[in-house]
Amino acid sequence: MIWHPLLIAVVVGDVLSLLLWLGAAGTAFQITVKWAPQSAHREQIQLERKAETARLSAKFSLVIFIISSIVIIIGITNVLPAIVPGAMCGTGVLQATTGLGGRALIYRFLAFFIMMLWLSYEKLDLSRPDAPLTRYNSRLVLLALPFFLLAVITTFRSILRIDSHQAVNCCAIVYDQFGNLAAAQQIAGIPNAFWVRAFWLLTFLMLLCAVWSLKTKRTNGETAVGFLAVISIVWVPIAAITLVRVHAAYFYQVLHHHCPWCLFLPEHKFVGVPLFGLLIIITMEGPLSYLAAKTAANFPDLLPKARRRSKLAGLRLILAAVTYAGMVALPAIYWKLFYGVWLE
Repeated sequence: MIWHPLLIAVVVGDVLSLLLWLGAAGTAFQITVKWAPQSAHREQIQLERKAETARLSAKFSLVIFIISSIVIIIGITNVLPAIVPGAMCGTGVLQATTGLGGRALIYRFLAFFIMMLWLSYEKLDLSRPDAPLTRYNSRLVLLALPFFLLAVITTFRSILRIDSHQAVNCCAIVYDQFGNLAAAQQIAGIPNAFWVRAFWLLTFLMLLCAVWSLKTKRTNGETAVGFLAVISIVWVPIAAITLVRVHAAYFYQVLHHHCPWCLFLPEHKFVGVPLFGLLIIITMEGPLSYLAAKTAANFPDLLPKARRRSKLAGLRLILAAVTYAGMVALPAIYWKLFYGVWLE
């Protein structure tokens, strides 16, 4: 166990954030059971006041949770490798957690996704004085709670697992998974070249659907954003695979170093921060473009705001996808022009 100040800050931030979200969840449960917007009864008025307090509590919780998550990413990538014996990057740090660190990050992302979805719907809800999405948003608060609990508990357990006296070997994790050169040039038995072609094809299709969603009329809006949401969900894991297995070589300037965490190191200009940040944006905005359009269809009073949010999601996705594609393509093109070959 390592009680580094950074890890203490993460634990304190997680606990504070969880307590705030638990308070909001308690009110959210009451709303799902008792909410009656047409009633002027005293109980309903008190519940409306509680809803305002819960909204602020949840927003503060989200801010603290985001800060705590950023701090732990900084710790994994650039602080803890100097403390964990044998660790050269985040891979070694996660190895020291004996698998709990990776699970904690997955739970944190799932909680973050639902919380950001709640925030987007909350903004739509506040655009109307009658707040038609209040009960729906309360269910989102409750839905995020189990993932939030798992994220906080697993993060704390993973911190307890880190031992400053037990050496790890992160390079062995990266390289020992391949028995020969051919195994390092394929994923799940499929050659890397196939994944690269699939990535660029899906990138083109995703941008095409995003433009379609921005240009389409109201009658075809759900179809366009539906295709966009599906393609973006498929695109993100393929983009992550090709980044780690193919495109990262042009940043590392060495073959078959399939380590995502090294992209966050200063010697590689912290390029992992914008690259994975863009992947997160696309993961959020793709489905949100469709969900906002569905909200517009189900709640006519929210139609202008919901359609505007759906189109904003499409625009953000276009900007993120173009930026990401440029960031992974330019180093490869430079290498090809300078050396005359591709790294394979």
